[in-house]
Amino acid sequence: MYVGRPEIPWHEGLDLPAAALPHLIIAFKKAVEPLTTHGLAGSGVQPVVLRIGTVWGPLVDPRSPFCPIPSLVNGASPPPDLHTDDGGDVCDAPDAGRAIALLTTAETVNHEVYNVSSGRPFTYGEFAAALGTTLPPGGASGPYLDISRLTADTGFKPQFDVPASVADYLKWREDNAR
Repeated sequence: MYVGRPEIPWHEGLDLPAAALPHLIIAFKKAVEPLTTHGLAGSGVQPVVLRIGTVWGPLVDPRSPFCPIPSLVNGASPPPDLHTDDGGDVCDAPDAGRAIALLTTAETVNHEVYNVSSGRPFTYGEFAAALGTTLPPGGASGPYLDISRLTADTGFKPQFDVPASVADYLKWREDNAR
């Protein structure tokens, strides 16, 4: 949604730039927001638009173009251009689900748009370290989502840091093929 904005972290008050979008899913999400808010205007239904960061964990698609973490965790070879300092924004699936549940069950919300993620940057090196492996040095941290609006309105705080999310995923994998 925020691709093209230089400010980090990305927050909901930023204007969404007109930029070439790297994937059809992002273009669809960007188009749906005004359609939703304008379509519900005057209906008595309060729209709540969620800008969800990269989610990983149980049931994540191991071939996702947005998240190379499964290739690290599943023991496959990581993409050759993945380095220890590369990273950006990621949220563990149980945390993302809990954040969404808090927003959808809140008696009132103060905004139409909320970022849903961990609210902090991560590096692939953190994931490699949690797995007892390493990645080649180098890379660059990417942008991440500010979740202060979500936290203020729902009390949401992520429960999973990188080591805890890796441990939770590995435990889940004991009984699940994917």
